[in-house]
Amino acid sequence: MSITAIASFYGNTARVGTSTALRNAASANPVSQQNTSTESASTTVNISAEARQAAATQGRLAVPESVRQAAQAELDKVFPPDILAEAQARLDANQGISGSSSATPGLGNLPLLPENEALLAQIKSDMHAARTANSEGMTNLTPYVRLIHAVQSEGWKTPMTMEDAQREVDIASAMDRLTPKPTAAPLSDAEQLKKDMANIAQIRQEQAGEIPDKWKQRWKEADLSMPETATTTFPQSIWLGLAKAAGIGEDEFLTKARELAGNLTGNNFLQAIESFVSERYAASSGTTPAG
Repeated sequence: MSITAIASFYGNTARVGTSTALRNAASANPVSQQNTSTESASTTVNISAEARQAAATQGRLAVPESVRQAAQAELDKVFPPDILAEAQARLDANQGISGSSSATPGLGNLPLLPENEALLAQIKSDMHAARTANSEGMTNLTPYVRLIHAVQSEGWKTPMTMEDAQREVDIASAMDRLTPKPTAAPLSDAEQLKKDMANIAQIRQEQAGEIPDKWKQRWKEADLSMPETATTTFPQSIWLGLAKAAGIGEDEFLTKARELAGNLTGNNFLQAIESFVSERYAASSGTTPAG
């Protein structure tokens, strides 16, 4: 399953940034304040401290104090100018793209470079160690998950260090902060259900080894030829299935992708990759672009 599909289905929780859950966690009452009670102003009704606490926190996610503090620190984080500049540049380059907001939209989860496989293994090992060391099971694993996502999204291009991965985390968080808040009215329950079901349908297609319908539609609208026999191997990237069906080997595809990633970003990069696969497929099969 591609990272794009996972992020879409789960409300983009894999992305770094200020999600609703993060805001709720940050604003939840600290544990140190949970035992505070206020004497009722009524002379005939006494409201217990427990009832006041329940009313104050109703609808909020109950989180450990350590997690609440970490969430608040993330919201208060000040990014340096170079991070903000890169975040804005990526947002500008990705205008009009449906899906991931990374520098290489839709190309997450490609096979990593060997050194990045080692980096990913180290992060996962650290995460398991942190979880094991905490007997209460309340360790905040969010930073590890964010680092894992950063490596999976970017680690196919160039060798990365832990500092590189953290920089990607900061850029993604800054992108979320710089993204204009939606002005449209919230979706109705029926509209939200329809959107959720569409995301579920895409995930099921990928799990079944099929190319999602919205990919096919995008290629058709761009007059590109998509290999009709393309299949994917869950949870590998859809791109490897498309490349193979077009007669492009994995090494050649990744080499071309890395070459293009050095010069193009955002929508231009995505279009170049799609054109590369389409042109190779058309040449090898004698087909013509879909009109």
